[in-house]
Amino acid sequence: MRVHQLVPSMAPGDATSNHILEIDKRLKKWGIESYLYAEHIRPEFKKRIRPFTELRPYLSQSKDLFIYHYGIFHGSIHLFRTAHGRRMLIYHNITPAAFFTEWDKLNAKNCQLGRSFLPYLKRSEMGVGDSDFNRRELVEAGFDAEKTAVLPIFLPIDTWETLPVDDALQSKLRQTDQTNWLSVGRIAPNKALEEIIRLFHVYKTQLNPQAHLYLVGSLSIQNYVQALRELIAALDLTAHVTFTGRVSDSDLKTYYQNAHLFVSASYHEGFCVPLIESMFFELPVLARNATAMPETLGQSGILFNQLGYLEAAQTAHLIISDASLRQQIIATQKQRLEAFLPEAVEAQLQAVLQKIRSD
Repeated sequence: MRVHQLVPSMAPGDATSNHILEIDKRLKKWGIESYLYAEHIRPEFKKRIRPFTELRPYLSQSKDLFIYHYGIFHGSIHLFRTAHGRRMLIYHNITPAAFFTEWDKLNAKNCQLGRSFLPYLKRSEMGVGDSDFNRRELVEAGFDAEKTAVLPIFLPIDTWETLPVDDALQSKLRQTDQTNWLSVGRIAPNKALEEIIRLFHVYKTQLNPQAHLYLVGSLSIQNYVQALRELIAALDLTAHVTFTGRVSDSDLKTYYQNAHLFVSASYHEGFCVPLIESMFFELPVLARNATAMPETLGQSGILFNQLGYLEAAQTAHLIISDASLRQQIIATQKQRLEAFLPEAVEAQLQAVLQKIRSD
């Protein structure tokens, strides 16, 4: 069997890109011929990723397996649909367009197209979600439930373990008596970062004045970023909230290892890799009980429903200040992490490939 993985873009540090590379690594380890294709390829990947034009000669090969990673609408979906071989869709979820309508019309349009196109992919031999939340969305879109499966995101744990920290950044984060809140992910409306900022304001003004909030992630939706900056200024938090933008893997590790709490108020996540990163770096999680996040956390971390700012701020303070509770949360997160370790996900990948071979 020959395997072709397709994705619109490949970029260092991107969770989907890492996942694709980890799948490719295991396919080759098992003696399977494996190729990767993308349209937008960062220079670091030029030698490993092929342009879509090189896929076309293989589209008529009935014995090949074509894997499409679907997280946004892109014209390359046509290549996947017209392939004569077996087809596996890996669904990373698409944020509902309503979250972007006010802020980014183009993003909203692409999300709407992506979701509306999902039913047209139901004839794939296999539909895979990286969470059961995502798998259920495939079934709702018309996929045969018997031909769906779950394959969690592969985590680059070996890389995380060997990455150096940034000494200068670490010194800054370890300022005396400073408590660091961390949120990681694209600065986007579905993440409800305005709620994190308001929650942090209550925490800082009523419980711990020596606190700083770090928002780590791409600043591509400028209208939303500007609205957040205006909120931060109105709350007199400009000196106490930092937008880092996209950071290197080394810097990201440094933020995780020197934070006291990870916070997510997101209303929509298909998996939420930062929750797993927090588990690995032993950082307690406080997150909204929404979409895939309770599934990813399992019985670990602390979930909230409706966000009462004072109550949530007091919970955050307890997680940070109560050493016994903090260690208990970290211990349960480490237990949950075992379900996402590479060897566990590798076994699930083997099961998915076996299923598509036997059908």
